Amino acid sequence: MKERNILFPVLMVIISILALISISQFDNPRFQDASVDAKFFPTVVSCIIIVISVLLAVQSRLKKESDNITPIFSRLSIFGVGFLLAYAVLISFIGYLPASLIAFTAYLAVFKIKKPSYYAIAWTFVVGIYYLFSEVFIISLPTGSLF
Repeated sequence: MKERNILFPVLMVIISILALISISQFDNPRFQDASVDAKFFPTVVSCIIIVISVLLAVQSRLKKESDNITPIFSRLSIFGVGFLLAYAVLISFIGYLPASLIAFTAYLAVFKIKKPSYYAIAWTFVVGIYYLFSEVFIISLPTGSLF
């Protein structure tokens, strides 16, 4: 367990640093009405990931753990990676709004969530984020290649 609690935060810090390097190479648009540019949100997310990963690694080092041997990759972590990859492919084909509605619904269905309020909250969140980006920040989200 200790290896996993150190390995993944270190891996996430490395990936976030690589993301920050690639984010710095984004082109500045010539005409922009938005209050923030394309670098803002990815930079914020990458910095938050770095902070959380460092805190998790420090917490793991300070915490006394038993010597239980657990696998580095669990079924749930493999499902999570596969789900995110499928979501990314779906966004590229049908766009943010329909892909997110499908993905949130599928995620809740896979975990056998039966409360309708959870679905309503998920759909409201997706539509709210879409509205926030498209109308407030004036940042277009992916529309997909099929439409």
